[in-house]
Amino acid sequence: MKKLYHYTPMLILTIFAAIFMLLTELLAFCQTMVFNTDYYVWSISNSGADKALYNEIDTYFRQFSIPTAIPKEVYTKSLDENTVSVTAKRLTKASFDYIFGNSTKKPEVKYDYTQFETDVTDYIEKYSEANNIVKDAEYYTFIDNTLNVAEKKVEASFDIMMAQKLADSSITSLSRRVVPQVNNILIGCSAVLLILLGIMVYIDRHHPFDLPYWIGVVMFVSSALLLIPSVYCRYTGYFDGLFMQDESVYYAITGSIYGVMDRIILVNCILFALGLVLIVFAQIIHIFRVRDAKHHHHHDDDADEDDDD
Repeated sequence: MKKLYHYTPMLILTIFAAIFMLLTELLAFCQTMVFNTDYYVWSISNSGADKALYNEIDTYFRQFSIPTAIPKEVYTKSLDENTVSVTAKRLTKASFDYIFGNSTKKPEVKYDYTQFETDVTDYIEKYSEANNIVKDAEYYTFIDNTLNVAEKKVEASFDIMMAQKLADSSITSLSRRVVPQVNNILIGCSAVLLILLGIMVYIDRHHPFDLPYWIGVVMFVSSALLLIPSVYCRYTGYFDGLFMQDESVYYAITGSIYGVMDRIILVNCILFALGLVLIVFAQIIHIFRVRDAKHHHHHDDDADEDDDD
């Protein structure tokens, strides 16, 4: 191990630099992924949550067709997989935009039930005419109730990440104030990190070959603090145990969590490796400098002996 100059002040600065590098990285992940509404839209497709949602709606109407005596195909005729996926993504994006303070408009499902209502009503009317069923008050009540129950189920299903429910909760008032400030906090942490690194460079300015070691330690420690728990959670399937009633919600939420973890693992593997390389590089430089110093020392001794002769 090489001798390190200004060990105590450099160690203290390294600890604080590692902390602020960790904070900077976490805030950067929050800014680019956790608080990025487009990430959740991408995650819905990437996790297969939208396909699971369509299958759940299809299964529901297969069961709903039994008490209503209306074939499942009548209900699902206008509910194709693409329409379901697009509607769920729009609601998710609108909900998170409101939660994160990007929009002042409360999220709502934007789906046109006109064709759905037409399909169901037409089938009931044709069936009634073919079977001479009287169109009395009970008849129209049946139509209204059937459409009301079906539409409520479909509308509730679109909240695939439960973001609309979250938008209606009390915590949203806090998130709408805090999230818009994350970028400023990120800039502040980045500035403190650069200042700490600048002070380290200044203190060790007469010993520049020590700097790769200290910078490497900062990267090594800060990345390890994120890498170890992330790898553990990811490869033990820690969040697989989350209980969700609907498979689509489970896919959407766990897919989003693991997506963030995958990115954290990737970035911190790179930082961890770079930190290790810098530490090893500093040791190698030290070995060569020691050898070079010894070589020059022996050369000077030989020159002195020649002069004595």
